[in-house]
Amino acid sequence: MARRTERAPQPTRSHTRRSTRSAATTRRLSGLGSGPAAVPQPREDADRISSGHPIMHWVLVTDENGRTRPEARWF
Repeated sequence: MARRTERAPQPTRSHTRRSTRSAATTRRLSGLGSGPAAVPQPREDADRISSGHPIMHWVLVTDENGRTRPEARWF
């Protein structure tokens, strides 16, 4: 015979109106500044290898059928 169990009380949901944030408040809370984000730029000598180890780059290669595929190249 199954036992009768009592359900746990559920919290009532309030029907209060939700407030929306302004864009300035969202930026302030997210930690973003008011100015544009700093975008990193590549080094001037990015292609020059300073160490003796080769660097692998991915390039897109198109074959004679017109299909493009990625290929690894060592520099």
